[in-house]
Formats: sequence, structure tokens, C-alpha cells
Amino acid sequence: LVAQGDNILYSKTMGYANLSRKTAFKENDQFVIGSISKQITAVLILQQVEKGHVKLQQPIRKYLPKLTQLWADTVTVHHLLTHTHGIVAMDQALEFRPGSQYDYSQIGYQLLADILEKVTGQPFAKLSANLFKQCGMKNSSHPDLNKGHLVKGWYEAENGEVKLQTEKFAMVAAGGFISTPKDL
Repeated sequence: LVAQGDNILYSKTMGYANLSRKTAFKENDQFVIGSISKQITAVLILQQVEKGHVKLQQPIRKYLPKLTQLWADTVTVHHLLTHTHGIVAMDQALEFRPGSQYDYSQIGYQLLADILEKVTGQPFAKLSANLFKQCGMKNSSHPDLNKGHLVKGWYEAENGEVKLQTEKFAMVAAGGFISTPKDL
């Protein structure tokens, strides 16, 4: 789908929603949108910044006081948003001083979802559902709330065999939202 503003310039489906049955894609078939999910999480955080509930330069310990890691006192919300935090695993030391390097990360966005739940008192799934509704995205959802037609993913194994993807994405805030091309 190619759009300019609200005007759809080109839209076409091709390929199979079900590879084994050779069922063609339909316009409203849903997909896990991967790292586009990070943009949605960032919007939710920035809405809380606008409301004054989150400060970008605040260390994350303010929002997640139960974190036992020392780095929670130096990593800020901004570091999480910009992949400059240095966190490689929750139980490890930082890979680098926050703000000194860039390292693309999933874990930072999961921490942002945790912050959103803490400052709003609402589940991340509900927060995202409210945003999708506000934006008129009727076919987008958190996987826990999805009621549409999610197309199963396929991947090519090292031996060349095409296999059904059965593993769920653990960090929804970083890569697990569901949507359609038209909604996006």
C-alpha cells in the first residue's frame, strides 16, 4: 500500500495467507509488524511526557523502583527510546556508559512498556488499544486483545525448508503488535 496523507495511491495483495493451502492474502489480513511496534510504544511514552507524567531525562529507577540493577540510576527514558542505554540483559552490567554509544535493542522498549504501566496504572495492552482507537486503526491490536485474522508467519530454515513460525514475540512493545497495511 502506498498512500499520501489519507489518499491511497496504490494497494495490492499478493502471495499466500496460508502457504500450505495456497489461500491468497486479503486486504484486512493482519501481520505481526515487528519493530514498527517501537514507534507505537514511543508515541505512548511521548504522550505521557506531554502530560507531565514522564520526564525524558529522568533515570528509570524513578518509574521502576523495584529494579535492583545499579544502572537503573543512570539509564534515562531518553536512553531507552534512542537505544543508547547499554543494557544487554536485565541481570548483566551495562555494555557501555549510557548515552555514549548506540546499540539497537528490544529490552529497552520492554522497559518503556513497564514504565507506561507504572505511571498510568493500566495494562500496556489497554494503553495500546486506546491509542489504536484514537487513531482509527480498527485492525490493529496488542496480541493479547487481537480478534482479527492474524496471518501465520513462515521462515526458511538453514536447510532450505520453509517452516511455520510458531514462536510468539515475547516483547510486544518492541516488536509484537499486530496490524494491517491500511491501518499503518
